[in-house]
Amino acid sequence: MKRIFTLSCISVIILSSCKVAEKQFRQGDYEEAIDISVKKLQRNPDKEEYVLLLEEAFKRANQHDLDAIKQLNYEGQPDRWEDIYSIYQSISRRQNKINPLIPLYVESEDRDAAFDFVNVVKEISNAKKNAISFWYANATNKLESEKKYDARDAYFELQKIENFDTNYKDVDELMRTAKYLGTNEVAFVVENNAHSIIPQEINMLLNEIEPKDISGNWYQFTDLDKDDNYDMSVVLSITHIDVLPEKVSVNHYEESKEVEDGVDYVYDSKGNVMKDSLGNPITVPDYEIISAHIVETFYEKIATIEGEIKYIDNKTGRVLHTVPIKGDGIFSNYIAVATGHYEAISPATRQKLGGVFIPFPNDNEMMRQAIKTLESVMQNAMQDWNEEILNG
Repeated sequence: MKRIFTLSCISVIILSSCKVAEKQFRQGDYEEAIDISVKKLQRNPDKEEYVLLLEEAFKRANQHDLDAIKQLNYEGQPDRWEDIYSIYQSISRRQNKINPLIPLYVESEDRDAAFDFVNVVKEISNAKKNAISFWYANATNKLESEKKYDARDAYFELQKIENFDTNYKDVDELMRTAKYLGTNEVAFVVENNAHSIIPQEINMLLNEIEPKDISGNWYQFTDLDKDDNYDMSVVLSITHIDVLPEKVSVNHYEESKEVEDGVDYVYDSKGNVMKDSLGNPITVPDYEIISAHIVETFYEKIATIEGEIKYIDNKTGRVLHTVPIKGDGIFSNYIAVATGHYEAISPATRQKLGGVFIPFPNDNEMMRQAIKTLESVMQNAMQDWNEEILNG
């Protein structure tokens, strides 16, 4: 009868002094209620309201977990052992939180709080052993199919074994096999579809373009000279090559400024020089307009290479994705000279004056620059798309 009274009074005690923990308890979040109570009792183990709450929350949490394990064993699914292992680990962590605090005394009932600990060591070991056995059998069966997605599933299950036991049987060798079987072999090809006549040197530079990141989670770029069936291809298709004519633009303009240039005498109506009270001639500043002529010369030459990256499923021939790319080789030079009065030139224009003549690069040099830019753009695009597409 005393216990019945205690349980019925838990809410009354809690409502007055541990509302947050009680709220979690009522919502069925026993773990959070336990955490709050443990923190309070670590500071003051005599807080009876938290002792009672911890006692009841622990009882219900453990019972909930044990019922879940019982249900999993009743259903008898062969993959249940990972879940059972996790649940026993949860029970172990819960008990380890409380163990340093006990005994906890319930003064109003003149007793120690009851915590019925579960001996989980053997059960954890058993669940771990059975989980490993299941994963190993399942992984080896999947590897026998030699299908890519089965091999990837097998790899992840073998990883779980490695997390539990790094020396279990031949797991390392099986993981290498799973990685090999699950990986897409990818060919990288450069195709010049620009229908432009280009020097052999430029054509060689285009064919030397290759991906920077040659592997990902489940793909590997493979040398083209291998006698192999590629799962996928990444094709860099060059669609347009052009070197624009050299362009020279000249811009002329003037800047002017009013500056003081000596003085003028002030005359009266009779044509006489006016004087001040001291007898000195009265003068006013004399101004003149000065100017400067500026010539700006702009030199520009551009080479453009356009293309697209095509991701192709070699089994079906389907283009999975296309990314347009473009690379420019740009030459620019600027010269500005001025004649006339330097004082007439604005500060902004003075900053632009100068420059030296640089001869235009030849077409090959411009295309080499464009290829470098194109390759950089291609690498960035492939970094964005490779994982998403080639791991498929």
